[in-house]
Amino acid sequence: MFIAFSFITLACYSFLFILSYFWVDLNLTLTGWEPINKILNQLKNLGYFNRSLSSRLYLAIILVLVSLQIYLLLAKFTQKTVLKKLLLLALAVTLIASLSYPFLSHDLFSYLFDAKIVWHYQKSPYQFSPDQFGSDPWLRFMHWTHRTYPYGPTWLIFTLIPAFFSFGRFIINFYGLKLLSGLVFFISGWFLLKINNNDRRVFAYWFFNPFLLIEFLVNGHNDLLMISLFFAALFFSQSKKSFLKAISFLASLGTKFISGLALPLLFFKRRRFWATLFVFCSLVGFAWQIGRFQPWYFSWLYLAWPLMAITNFSWVLIFIFQALLLIFKYQPFLATGSWQGTGHNLLFQVLLISLAIFFLTLLPIFKKIIGRLLSLPLEEQD
Repeated sequence: MFIAFSFITLACYSFLFILSYFWVDLNLTLTGWEPINKILNQLKNLGYFNRSLSSRLYLAIILVLVSLQIYLLLAKFTQKTVLKKLLLLALAVTLIASLSYPFLSHDLFSYLFDAKIVWHYQKSPYQFSPDQFGSDPWLRFMHWTHRTYPYGPTWLIFTLIPAFFSFGRFIINFYGLKLLSGLVFFISGWFLLKINNNDRRVFAYWFFNPFLLIEFLVNGHNDLLMISLFFAALFFSQSKKSFLKAISFLASLGTKFISGLALPLLFFKRRRFWATLFVFCSLVGFAWQIGRFQPWYFSWLYLAWPLMAITNFSWVLIFIFQALLLIFKYQPFLATGSWQGTGHNLLFQVLLISLAIFFLTLLPIFKKIIGRLLSLPLEEQD
């Protein structure tokens, strides 16, 4: 069974890898090698000029990947398979996803340019926006060039690592950052295994989670580093290494400030209570600010879910919601080339509130309150 699962999983992520290059930016030349450029041009013709077919291929791949994820969660073979084999398969999937093109987001190019402002122009991205370097050739495929740097210093330092070893070559910088993120993703999964006493469900909700693989490794969102450093802090907390725990948490906070809201999960007792409260408040917040909600924001909840020891049924609900995000937020864009048909705000508001209420019911104090209310005698009617 493991061999069949491995073959189908690797095949699907390989198809996703190829599909991602359907949407290489028309103003971006990844390589000067002509044979590769000819292949990329053919793929771009399928993506940009045959959107009906390419968007359906995307939909089919997502449905298969989510089905595999749910199957992996419920299957028994993961308990019998040698951990090393599962990790090797996870490493292969991580590598494939890391080398995929960020076809659903342009944020990665902003990260690269922000680092370039430091290493090439020797300016601060906190003070200078990309559009102030109007002669730079990278601006041809940049988006959101008017904004200054919105993230913490940890992420800036992280993006400077591949830039330093790229020798000014865009393609080395580009794939260097993606592969470095892949390494962080894999190490984070290892942290989760240790934090959760080698619970094999980690492979379903982290290593082979198509939502996280697409948002973190394909699209390259920096939320991965924030969450990974938080996992490192949890790991060091269990290892009684207070200094490393504090450093990891501060580094997470220095990537994106949202991890500051997860402070009680790390430093207070009753971790499951605080984790559930974090999930509830986050879901309500997303529903309240639905117009500003982006699909990858949902990944923030992984700061808490691995600490809650939730049931398989709860994980299935999460996986289904993630699948809806991948489908309704991205498939219409791929089919039309416009983000206007990707809102579905009312649908996701209802789903987010429903999930919030569902997870609130997992709190023991909530169950006690409901139990007491149900046990109250009814008042006699006059």
